[in-house]
Amino acid sequence: MICHYCDFYTARSKDARHDELFAALHLELNSIRDRLAPKLKAIYFGGGTPGVSPPELLAKFLGKLLPFTDSDAEITLEVNPNNVRAETVGAWADAGFNRLSMGIQSLRPELLKKLSRTHSGDDALRALELCLTKFQNVTGDLIYGVPDQGELVPAEDAERLATLGLSHVSAYHLSLAPKHFLFSKLPDDQLAYKQIKSLSTSLESRGFQHYEISNLGKPGFESRNNMNYWLGGPYLALGPSAHGYDGAALRWHNIANWEEYCSRLQRGESAVNEQEQLSLEQRKIEYLFTRLRLKLGINLKEFERLFQVDLAASRSALFPQLEQAGFGELVNGQFIPTFEGRMLGDDLVQKFL
Repeated sequence: MICHYCDFYTARSKDARHDELFAALHLELNSIRDRLAPKLKAIYFGGGTPGVSPPELLAKFLGKLLPFTDSDAEITLEVNPNNVRAETVGAWADAGFNRLSMGIQSLRPELLKKLSRTHSGDDALRALELCLTKFQNVTGDLIYGVPDQGELVPAEDAERLATLGLSHVSAYHLSLAPKHFLFSKLPDDQLAYKQIKSLSTSLESRGFQHYEISNLGKPGFESRNNMNYWLGGPYLALGPSAHGYDGAALRWHNIANWEEYCSRLQRGESAVNEQEQLSLEQRKIEYLFTRLRLKLGINLKEFERLFQVDLAASRSALFPQLEQAGFGELVNGQFIPTFEGRMLGDDLVQKFL
């Protein structure tokens, strides 16, 4: 089932021809082999639920990537509770995956029904237990800001995941288009703030670090793949609707249609559908937006080197104001946002522009 709140490109597994899709993925990989250096530090099979694909196809494709990958690379596979069985978990581990990301969203039946999820809370816990028999690095996704979701419910669900043995939890604020049938029932931002604050406090008391707005992990278990995004690093893109970035100014994305994606590659054409050359101003805004999501914050020397702007001088009056308001502090040339500062999002970025 495709989640009604999902904003990504999706296709139903029952409509997919897995052999054809993976053949196209191999063709695209062959076309970019000269760009697979230096060796990959992270690989992420996501953008949906690739765990529904036959394990032998996943293993064969990952096998083509492993020669271009660091020996200690983080290699993640996204899965759903309904796709987890003892034999699939073993096959994923044997293929070379070393991290699993599970879409749980909630452990409460009434909320899972509201989100159109087909698994139960018990299904998710059993699936996680199976994953932990083969994987030390397992992360679970939760959603807060769901209609009729109590203030402490996300924190209580996160506590259960931590007690089970998860080393990482992602907690996403439910965002819906105004025309979505649940939009009018969304709780106000004040309640959502209390929910993520309670979740953060609870997991931090258990040794987790709230290192990014939506992500909490024990030391050493932060998502390397996602940290690369937030730190502005380069990443390659393979598959329908996949997005890539050269780490400087060029972004691109593949066509968001798996049948056309396959057809293009079969004809020897590129799957890239659109490219964008970012301006210096766009890169500056993205830097601020992504770094202020992170507990790490903004390095003023790095910002000056990249954008020729001395924030210490041009925004000298701003830093004391932010510190007095409880939004962050300037420490040895690093602006470190507080929890409250990170939750301000765009508002805090605007103060720096």
